[in-house]
Amino acid sequence: MNSRSKILQLLLYTGFFLFVVGSVTAIAQSAEKASIEGTVSDQEKDPISGVNVALPQLNRGTFTKGDGSYSIQNLPSGTYTIVFSFVGYQNKRQQVTLHPGETVTLRVSLEQTLIRNETITVTGTPYASDPLTTPADVDVLTGSDKFSKQQTSLGSSLDDLAGVSSISTGSQMGKPVIRGLSGSRVRVLDDGVAMDYQQYGVRHGPNVDPFTSERIEVLRGAASVQYGSDALGGAVNVISNALPDAIDSQSFLEGKTLGEFATNNNELVGGLHLNGATGRWGVTGTIIRRSAGNMTVPEVPTFPQSADSTAPKFSGELDHTDYDQLNGSLGIGYQTSIGQLTAEYTRWQNNHNFLLPNGKGLGQNLENNSLQIEGNLQLNNNFILKPSFTYASNLRQSNPGGANAEPRSELPGSGFAHLDILTKNYTGKVNLDHPSVGPFSGAVGLEYKYKDQDTRGVEPLVPSATIQNFAAFVFEKAEFGDFTLSVGARADARSQEADPNADLNLPDFSAEETADVLDQSYFEFSGSVGATYRITNSFAIATNIGRGFRAPSLFNLHVDGVHGGIAAYQVGNPYLDPERSLNTDLSIRWRSTNVKTKATIYRNAIQNYVFLVNTGEFAGPNNDGPPVLKTVQGNARLLGANADITAQLLPWLQLSGTFETVTGENVDESISQVNDLPLLPPTKISANIKLIQKDLGAFQNTFLDLGITHTSSKEAAGRYEPFWQFGNAPKFNNFGVASTDAYTLINATIGGEISIWNRPISMQISAKNILNKDYRDFLDTYKGYALSPGRNITFRVKVPFTIL
Repeated sequence: MNSRSKILQLLLYTGFFLFVVGSVTAIAQSAEKASIEGTVSDQEKDPISGVNVALPQLNRGTFTKGDGSYSIQNLPSGTYTIVFSFVGYQNKRQQVTLHPGETVTLRVSLEQTLIRNETITVTGTPYASDPLTTPADVDVLTGSDKFSKQQTSLGSSLDDLAGVSSISTGSQMGKPVIRGLSGSRVRVLDDGVAMDYQQYGVRHGPNVDPFTSERIEVLRGAASVQYGSDALGGAVNVISNALPDAIDSQSFLEGKTLGEFATNNNELVGGLHLNGATGRWGVTGTIIRRSAGNMTVPEVPTFPQSADSTAPKFSGELDHTDYDQLNGSLGIGYQTSIGQLTAEYTRWQNNHNFLLPNGKGLGQNLENNSLQIEGNLQLNNNFILKPSFTYASNLRQSNPGGANAEPRSELPGSGFAHLDILTKNYTGKVNLDHPSVGPFSGAVGLEYKYKDQDTRGVEPLVPSATIQNFAAFVFEKAEFGDFTLSVGARADARSQEADPNADLNLPDFSAEETADVLDQSYFEFSGSVGATYRITNSFAIATNIGRGFRAPSLFNLHVDGVHGGIAAYQVGNPYLDPERSLNTDLSIRWRSTNVKTKATIYRNAIQNYVFLVNTGEFAGPNNDGPPVLKTVQGNARLLGANADITAQLLPWLQLSGTFETVTGENVDESISQVNDLPLLPPTKISANIKLIQKDLGAFQNTFLDLGITHTSSKEAAGRYEPFWQFGNAPKFNNFGVASTDAYTLINATIGGEISIWNRPISMQISAKNILNKDYRDFLDTYKGYALSPGRNITFRVKVPFTIL
């Protein structure tokens, strides 16, 4: 695609967006507006100041004043969900119907609780919904929980959630695993729009910094109805900080600073977040800098000094595991008379090293840039139009690996790196939420995606190519008293075209391939049916059946060469069919002031599952190179369960725990060399005891959280398991481990707030692997030649401030 075509396409998207905005303005401006006002108090009828009062469907909200009062003006008529939330109190949601020119008075009382209960999720549904009654299995990480759990990588930030694991390579790379699926089978979203981070690689993690987001939502199970290809296993939605306005309040500018230090790798973190508003305008911005040295693992005898071939090759400080990141975002919003228009720019950059089995460092530079323009426009008759346009680029640069590996200091300052791949993605999307028709409410939508992949540098790995995808979808919800039914359907038409590449044997004329292998077209249907029955106000049972799909990636189809990041020679297959999944799950849920729990069992059957099978051969003229992995397909089945519970037994005592297990196997008899599926997490169980003291001298909301996690042993699946060559005959240079033993880790966090200059300063000290246990995480890609991280103590402080 030439530059003129790209500019034309960008202008087309922008023009389309402006046309939609302009065409609906006249329709909606004449409608007479409504208002909501009222008060928020506690159970003793004392007013609560600072309560967040939000209308998620309209992107509008405010905070209660000192007397507990609030007011939101200039609202369109319709039926909406209003949410009241405040730290230390049970969130409350309520439906409210607004008529033109009417002022609705709503007085609310909140119950005190120490358990955070999210009342709204926007992932897996086109509208804000209650997680208790949403058929899909969704968890939300936000507020103080997010502050405590967020790490450098997205995967490690979510690792404590039941049914979620992380494929890690040091602390800077963590890829989410949901119910045993990962990479291009789990969609990572940036405000509901698919993120491209060249996710086909085992060591390719999402390019996102959790600090730049307000909340992270995790959906388990097929989500292709909403998010298309690659969401057959689930989705992770990283949601930006909401853009404020000052229509119902005075102008303001406030923010917070974040400081962190981690002892394991001497990581220093400094972050700044600002948000403010004046009248109808709002702005938010974030910048964060991370700089880390080498990771440290427990000191143990190493190979070959140790006679044990399963001993790690490296221990103590691991060379070439350092990194530097500079990430940030800037958003601006405007509340028109018909709704909000927003634009947000996000940038993420990571310059890092990977430690290779030969002790050398592999230097890489990764960058993501995105610009997202959105509208949330209220039309007459309670219709809501949501147009959006997103441009996103992803750059992956890498030095050569193997014997010629070079660290990040040798990355070129200009020009192309040894491996240099740039992708540009354009996404246009329009959702139309319609008002209730009888018991039904929902949305219809259209989406168009265009991807341009430019492969540069010496080592191509994948070809240059273009991908186009057009989709139409509908999602409906019906409520019959305590029974909720949801149905969704989607159709995707996808075409992709790769450029010929002699270095990739594309086409492979020696195998009698023709130019036909360069083009693929797919037409796929997705669907979901779910139901929830609310037995009491606190107890619900839910089931969901979803059909998802994944189109073969360009990597699956056309890779032909050494992939230095995983020390293997990989060969694609241009004749692959799309993967198709049928996911069924059943869950029971309880949510009250003192107890929150959920347990889910699931089954996921996947047709045409793509495997990278280790052929047992080695690349190179003398068969002295890395192992050769070949792409094949078969049918697979996953079975599993996950559960979590949090119970407030006493005002000062909270107990919590999680459990997860999953099995996966090949059920296609035509592939005899494949049994268990690769990259499945081991069974894991955790328990925490949290001691809470609301007032402790000068400190408020102090706590001590002690946790223990037991992870079971795990056998490598077979030749197709990534990094199988470590620990199996013939071993990689006669040493290494592919399977892992069981282990138990003890962790702790202590924290609280202290008021300085009338500002609640949050401080935490967390310790992971307190006993400095030597262990190997099965999903740690360093496991073949190094231990997993040793003791790490993190000091963290957050300071809020007000400028205006």
